[in-house]
Amino acid sequence: MDKRRTCFFTGHRRIAEDKKEIIRARLAENIENLIVTQGVCEFIAGGALGFDTIAAEEVLSLRGKYPNIRLTLYLPCHGQEKLWTNAQKYKYRLVMSRANDYIYVTDGDYTDTCMMERNRRMIESSSFCIAFCLLAASGTGSTLRSARAAGITVRNIADEIYN
Repeated sequence: MDKRRTCFFTGHRRIAEDKKEIIRARLAENIENLIVTQGVCEFIAGGALGFDTIAAEEVLSLRGKYPNIRLTLYLPCHGQEKLWTNAQKYKYRLVMSRANDYIYVTDGDYTDTCMMERNRRMIESSSFCIAFCLLAASGTGSTLRSARAAGITVRNIADEIYN
């Protein structure tokens, strides 16, 4: 994976239902912009509910137009989905089956630090980030601060939607 041509996604798990379509549209615009203007062809999603899933689905959708793009899931731990609903588990497995690759960043089950480790690995692997962050005091906000400190170009589409 070429870091200079890689973008990761980070965002909130809970997304207002009435905002999902506009988020999808902004995601598609921002992903296509990175493909066309920066040559980005690798995308990393963290496998969580909410924004991560929407972002992964958009990359998979855009593979019809851009067959060279790849989706890799950086998963925080084995069994992260065990408390999810059946519908959420189905969607998770569908995205996993269509991704080019998935990597468990820890060997075992959930720990207090596995999500932070996943986020750290995504930052280390990327030069770009597309985010959906409304709350600076959140895991997503912390990830964005770390990404910016690492020199990653960050686009927060929540700013486009809510400002």
